[in-house]
Amino acid sequence: MQQKSFLVLCLLWTAISGFSQNKISGTITNAKKQPLNGAHIHIADKSTATNPVGVFEIKNIPAGKKRLIVSYIGYTTIDTLLTVEDDMSISFRMQPDLNALKEVVINKAGQPQSVKNSEKVNQNYIQESYAGSLAKSLEKLPGVNAMEIGAGTSKPIIRGLGFNRIAVTENGVKQEGQQWGADHGLEIDAFNAENVEVVKGVGAIEYGSDAMGGVISINNDAVPAKNSFSGQALAIVKSVNNTIGTSVGIKYRKDHFFYKFKGTVLDFGDYKVPTDEILYLNTRIPVYNQRLKNTAGRETDFFGQIGYVSEKFRSTISISNVYFKSGFFPGAHGIPSIAAVQDDGDDRNIGLPYQRVNHFKIINNNQWNFENAQLNASVSFQNNHRQEWSKFHTHYSNQQPPEVNPDLELDFNLSTLDAQLKYKYIWSTAHQTTVGVQNQYQSNTIDGYSFLLPKFTRNAIGAYMIHDYTASDKLKLNAGIRFDWARVAIDSFFDQTLFDYLTGNGQSQTIANFYAQRSQNIDKNFSSFNASVGMGYMITNHWNLTATLGSNFRFPTAIELSANGIHHGAFRHEMGDATLKPEQGISFDTKLSYAQNSFKMAFSPYVYYFSNYIFLKPSGQFSILPHGGQIYQYSQSEALLSGFEVSIEKRFFDRITAEVVLEYLYNRQITSDASKDYPLPFTPPANGYWEIGYQFKPLKAFTNTVLSVNGRTALEQNRIAQNELITPGYSIFGGALKSDIKLGNFLANVQLSVNNAFNTKYFNHNSYYRALEIPEMGRNIQLLIRIPFGKASHE
Repeated sequence: MQQKSFLVLCLLWTAISGFSQNKISGTITNAKKQPLNGAHIHIADKSTATNPVGVFEIKNIPAGKKRLIVSYIGYTTIDTLLTVEDDMSISFRMQPDLNALKEVVINKAGQPQSVKNSEKVNQNYIQESYAGSLAKSLEKLPGVNAMEIGAGTSKPIIRGLGFNRIAVTENGVKQEGQQWGADHGLEIDAFNAENVEVVKGVGAIEYGSDAMGGVISINNDAVPAKNSFSGQALAIVKSVNNTIGTSVGIKYRKDHFFYKFKGTVLDFGDYKVPTDEILYLNTRIPVYNQRLKNTAGRETDFFGQIGYVSEKFRSTISISNVYFKSGFFPGAHGIPSIAAVQDDGDDRNIGLPYQRVNHFKIINNNQWNFENAQLNASVSFQNNHRQEWSKFHTHYSNQQPPEVNPDLELDFNLSTLDAQLKYKYIWSTAHQTTVGVQNQYQSNTIDGYSFLLPKFTRNAIGAYMIHDYTASDKLKLNAGIRFDWARVAIDSFFDQTLFDYLTGNGQSQTIANFYAQRSQNIDKNFSSFNASVGMGYMITNHWNLTATLGSNFRFPTAIELSANGIHHGAFRHEMGDATLKPEQGISFDTKLSYAQNSFKMAFSPYVYYFSNYIFLKPSGQFSILPHGGQIYQYSQSEALLSGFEVSIEKRFFDRITAEVVLEYLYNRQITSDASKDYPLPFTPPANGYWEIGYQFKPLKAFTNTVLSVNGRTALEQNRIAQNELITPGYSIFGGALKSDIKLGNFLANVQLSVNNAFNTKYFNHNSYYRALEIPEMGRNIQLLIRIPFGKASHE
């Protein structure tokens, strides 16, 4: 009996010890051994935060290997495995994230330092830098430029690469619109971006085609704190085009469930330019009252998100809709017309011609957390519906206006289905592997009395694997491979009206057939295999080096393969080439960073080589289409792109801050004839930005009061592509005064800023209107008021 009792006790002791609960405690400090208050610690499905002296404690931790994550804003996240055998006391010294700029967001890539060359900003930075669109608001970042299309629309350019060479993602899903067009903007609400990361260099391994120039990753998926309700009301006015706008957002979480809502409304008039006339196609067109007629517009955006979060599972459903309508300057749409620009006495009406865009998106993101692994799955649907309206006009005497919507010139309706699966496994403190698969299906339909882009469908599948190896506390290595396959099916389109017109004017049937066959029936498959390696090395506590080397690719778009018609938005006859191959390239990117106390510096040189870069090349043949001009043929050539960026930040006397950003970019085609090695189009000139700010001492209700002045200088851009104009250099200046105003329980952040303070006439080489000799906007005074309410915090 005693033996049986002893055996039972042994078994109970074994069971109890096997399920013993342990306590983990410790301290979290920075590199100077100063405590970090509010650092987030997560282990074994439990989480807590450090107290004001950096101490934390978590009880009831089962024995065994457990994944430990320590995160704190502005510092590199610690993600490691911990063997728990008994009560433990541990300490971590967190290193600053040297990639962070101004107000930062958490980088969850691991330790000791990410291998990516990236810039990260949060919502406050975007709102304070707001310049009418998201792309324009990011222009202060090194290597980032914007191609403007009027006052409220722009598209991003990274190191001279844009259009379908830049991937823009929202909550991990690639934004899909009509990126190929110079007159097509980015349909994303800038006020809804909670944080943004701009990744420069090799981006194709994780994001695939369209990421060969970089990635702009937008996130608005942060989880509110438990039992919290918060929000923000924002109002904005601008003088240059009499903008009136507001944006209101709220977020709420009880325990596991949370929701967010945000609405933005902007209304603006014709914008001012510091000139009285422009020159377009050798015609001098007046600009009455220095306002560019019919550039008014309005934007209405909505975003809603509902989510569920627990220790092991998180899911969100996000629904957004962005609606934008704005006019085109009538003196620059088609044939120059002085009569069309006569002042109508109303600078807020939107007349013909104009564009109207609606982008609807729904995204479902899911994340499962396991002991040493994480699984992410997402599905999404997008619909981008873009229309260009212009008073019916025909270049062919036999063409009649459509019975329905006779003034609808172009209509593109693009629907995209996307599904992604990503699995990350932590083998040990040193090794981590991520694998992923992605599938995307697109369908584009067309309408309107003009033709530019054919109807098409596209299906793409990609699979990738990335392995991270933390060799030591100072060295992190990264390697990745990816395979992609895509099929594009393009419908043929024969323009009988054009055929009859050409034959009626004496053209042969062969010539008439060539021009009237606006697109061929094309069904093509593409594939590509790519690889990359990267390194992040912490040379000292202050110096950090990152470097990446990898191959890049991009599949040809439908318009590059099959366009055949006059593109009024680009002012030329464009012709595709069905024999185009996928773009291939090799990218080398490196960044040397230094940070100590109040001084930060970064130097980023890079080199890209493309074996078959796709570009529009003047053919030397003139189109026989009425007002068609010269034919521009999509062609391929070797190309080289190189340059560097320098950024410096310094604080003096705890109250004065200074920032300088310099950029230089050199690129060219590489052909058998060196005399034809032209630069690539839309190449930003060498330029620099500087800003000096002074922070005042608190004065009664006014705190965090900062007065700043800034300036931007660009050199003359005389290295131009074949169809571009030389752009003179310029210098413009601005400033801002911002402050937090607290009256009792009321808090508001107010910012008054001025851009182009001296109303300087200058040209942006990347502007959509540059070819028309239309200068950039004149002096703009902007007032931004933000009123937060509730308790704003996130897990």
